Order: sequence, then structure tokens, then C-alpha cells
Amino acid sequence: MPQYSLINVQTSLTMPSPALPPWATLAPAEHAALVRHEQALDALLARGPLAFIDYMGWALYDHECGYYAARAVFGAHGDYVTAPLLSAHMAEILAHQWAAILADRKGAIMEVGSGNGQLAVDTLKALGRVGRLPDRYWMIERSAKRRDEAQSRVASEIPQWADRVSVVADWPDDEAVIIVANELLDALPAQRFRMREGRAHPLFVVRDDTGTLAVREGPADREMTAALADLALADGYESEILPGVDAFLQQASAHLGHGVILLIDYGFPRAEFYHPQRRQGTLMCHFRQHAHPDPLILPGLQDITVHVDFTAAARAARALGLDLAGYTSQGAFLLALGIGDDMPADERAALLARQAIKRLTLPHEMGELFKVIAFSRGLDAPLQGFRLLDRSRALAL
Repeated sequence: MPQYSLINVQTSLTMPSPALPPWATLAPAEHAALVRHEQALDALLARGPLAFIDYMGWALYDHECGYYAARAVFGAHGDYVTAPLLSAHMAEILAHQWAAILADRKGAIMEVGSGNGQLAVDTLKALGRVGRLPDRYWMIERSAKRRDEAQSRVASEIPQWADRVSVVADWPDDEAVIIVANELLDALPAQRFRMREGRAHPLFVVRDDTGTLAVREGPADREMTAALADLALADGYESEILPGVDAFLQQASAHLGHGVILLIDYGFPRAEFYHPQRRQGTLMCHFRQHAHPDPLILPGLQDITVHVDFTAAARAARALGLDLAGYTSQGAFLLALGIGDDMPADERAALLARQAIKRLTLPHEMGELFKVIAFSRGLDAPLQGFRLLDRSRALAL
């Protein structure tokens, strides 16, 4: 790794002390893991400063120390809850959209970042009920632990369709009519930067003189500066870019036949993502349902995420020859597909269903925070999910 001449400037991300905050009390096994992770990180830092994007990639995906390698990340006892884990409503309502597409053309569904398989299994159950099963459902998941969980879920819940399901670590040699990713892009490694004298300086992770992990500026990056030139960001402004989004869309486009790529994640159009008041960027960490902005504590034990610049994603998709099929909030998308129209007859089941649907759709819950964007190729009819509200104009393409 090349050596960089770093500007010794303090950042809000630098920990003043190696002590952990009160909410991060660790069990003995977690503390032992943290010690191992710190030792592994020190071995990396011995080679030189670590670009933030490389630090984030290591902290999340390293096969020994990475957050997604072994930690129980999902659910009430994990670090966060995703929409498919709240109830089957997300999968069932998405199945309405997939059934309409599969009625016109047969083919495969690919779910990228499929986690423990909950969304896939619930989707197949819903499609099976209406006779619209795909030829194959590919679950693409980097974590071996999550792949094992998904295989077990398929075997126990939908053994009758197990021959249609493949759980793999990377993109398969196949073509899909539907590619879906729920909360995938926000977990792609991001490069943080700080503006100084009109130029973007990438940030690097180092050990400071006290032995504490810290962030320092590297030399100005010409390519990054050019990409941000239209924004006129003030000195001291910090944020992120996500080069992995372009790489993901290139892969997805290469595997898409005539069909749709649908992405569900939290983010903003470019003007909101780099709003002048968002001076510290969008990075956020999660540990035991506690959200905080410091990615340098608990390396490998906490989730690190950033929001998605949906304008950048749409521009990248267009450059690949894909059409923008729509952009809206998760709440508007699910309501347009009829979520809540069919309620259980049992009173208690109906109450639980209403609670889950409110969580998924209300603006102050997940309904506005999460957005849905779709790209298509050769799709004849518009997607139903965008019929109530399409915010594509807000992307300012």
C-alpha cells in the first residue's frame, strides 16, 4: 500500500479516548473479539494509512473480523431491524408487482444481499399462492453464515420449492427478469472526504500519537473534486461517495434480460444528499439498536452505513442503457400496491398486521426514510408501485 502525506487535522470522527461509551458494554466474548479485531487492524495500519473506503470494507466484510461475517445483526436482539423481518407484508406486497411481471415473461429472480433468506422465502410463498413462481430464485449473499441461515430457512419453510432456489456467494451465470436489493447499497463501502479550498481530500484511518484510531486528510483527489464540482461545497464540508453503486449497477445490468431492477434503501436526491446543512455527511453506525456517528469504535462489531445518492445511481443506470421506471418513498410504493387492503379476519392478527403496516408506511416510521427506485429494460407496462406518487423529477437528471 502506498504511503500518503497526511494533513494532521482533527475530525469529529476521532475518538478522544479509547474508552467505550456506556451503551457499548461488551460481553466477554465480544471484548475478546474486539481485541482480535484491533490486532488485525493494526497489522493493516502498519503498512500505511488506510483509505476510509478500505477501512469500512474491512470492518464490514473481512472474512474473519468483518461485521457481517459472524455477528447476529438482525432482529430485536441484533443491531437493527429490516422491513422483511417486521412481518411478511413487505414480501407479500412486492409479490404483487413480481406476479404482474412474471405473468408476461418467465425467468429468474435475483435478490442481491439476501441475508438470512426471510424476504426470499416469504416472496416465494406469496408467488406460489397465485401460481406465479419464477423459474429460479437466486439468493446472492457474501456472508457464509447468512447463506447457511438461508439454506436452513428454505429447507424448513418451503421444501417443496427448494429445487427452484439457489443460495450463492456471487452473481450466477444466468439472466434475470427481476433483480431486487433491499438495504444493500447503504452497506457498500464508502469513501469519506473533506473539502478544503475547493478541493476534495479523501479521509484515511490512522493511529494517532496516543494510539487512538483517528481520521486524517489525504492529498486532494482530482477525480473526486471534479465529480463534486457542481455542488460548490464549503471548506470543512464532510460527506461520502459510493463508487460501489456504479459497480453494482454494472453487474445488475449485465444480468438483466427484459425486466426490472428494484432497489429499496434510505437516501436522497443529489441536492439533498449534499445539502449545505448536512456538513458531516450521512454516515451512521448501529450497535444493539443504538445509532451513533462514530465508525472508529467497535471495529467489526458494529454496522456502518451511509445513505444513497439516488441521482448518481439514476445517472449511472442511464449510462448503462437502462430506463428509469420510477422513484418514490417506500410508503407510497407499498400503498400503491395495495398493502393493507386484505386484513386477517382474526382480531389479534389484524391488529398485529396494522402495526406492521404502519411501521412500513407511515412517514415518521420507515415510509418516508426509505425510498424505492427502479430501472428497467424492455418493460412494456409501468410498474404499479409508482402509480400513486412518482418523484423522478426530484432526481434532476
